[in-house]
Amino acid sequence: MREAFPFFWGGDPVIEVHELQIFLAAAEEENFSAAARRLHLSQPAISFQIQGLEQRLNVQLFQRTGKRIALTEAGRDLLPMAREMINLSSRIEETMCLQQGIVKGHVQIGCSTSPGKYILPHLIGAYRKQYPEVQFTVQVMSRPEVEEKLLRKEIHIGVLSIPSKHKELECWTLFEDELILIVGAQHPWVMRDIILPAELRDAEWILREGSAATRQLIASTLAEQGLAADDLRVAMELGSVEAVQAAVEAGHGVSFVSRIAAQRGLQIGAIKAVPVEGMNVRRQILLARNRARACTCAQLRFREFIAEPEAQALLTALVA
Repeated sequence: MREAFPFFWGGDPVIEVHELQIFLAAAEEENFSAAARRLHLSQPAISFQIQGLEQRLNVQLFQRTGKRIALTEAGRDLLPMAREMINLSSRIEETMCLQQGIVKGHVQIGCSTSPGKYILPHLIGAYRKQYPEVQFTVQVMSRPEVEEKLLRKEIHIGVLSIPSKHKELECWTLFEDELILIVGAQHPWVMRDIILPAELRDAEWILREGSAATRQLIASTLAEQGLAADDLRVAMELGSVEAVQAAVEAGHGVSFVSRIAAQRGLQIGAIKAVPVEGMNVRRQILLARNRARACTCAQLRFREFIAEPEAQALLTALVA
């Protein structure tokens, strides 16, 4: 973890940035053990640092209830200042490195969409060949959580499959994703070259949970074909695309999923994509950032890299 600049109060060092990083991790995880895993420290080390910080500030920052912790009023007051100072420390270090021609930094990304999970590691890997001093953290979460963390300036970049309605957030296209109908290897539709929309009524459906952007898009597309959500025979509602594919592979039903997420299953023959007449379901996968948050050099270079021919060729190969 980064050693950084201490704050001074009355001539004596009071708070160091690494202590604020520990405080922030504990506040966000609401659990000292989870914060320790996130920071690759021991749980006693986290507790010791927090206790030391509380003693020197002469306030209680957390309420302890069993294994769970919650911020006190003082902790909630400290939280935005801690984020501000951690960000400032990072920007100082990155700026000084840039003076030496080194692009360095930490880019935090929140990902709400399955294609982002499959695409981002390849993009980040290619980017780090040019800028090996840049570290990335990618967290998978729901779309509302991504937007909330962007608005609170807790992450630098978000990956979304629906444009944000928040004016504070700027969105731009990463790539176009296709949703395909998949069936198991033993399903009767495996032998079909195409099926009619009306036949979808007779299928057993494996769907994502109701709040998932994929499900909302499929519902609206089916409605255009005269199929209401109530017309579908839903066998299961599952919380991830991986779980949906596993259920389809096992022969429990059919589903629409991202072609990118389904590639492995399609390649090994565990599932098959079946075209539906008149249905071509596509969506834009977007990157988003908070307009009010200053971009570091590492973040700017990442955005520029995505627009370069190398990254575009990589995206084309991955999406094809």
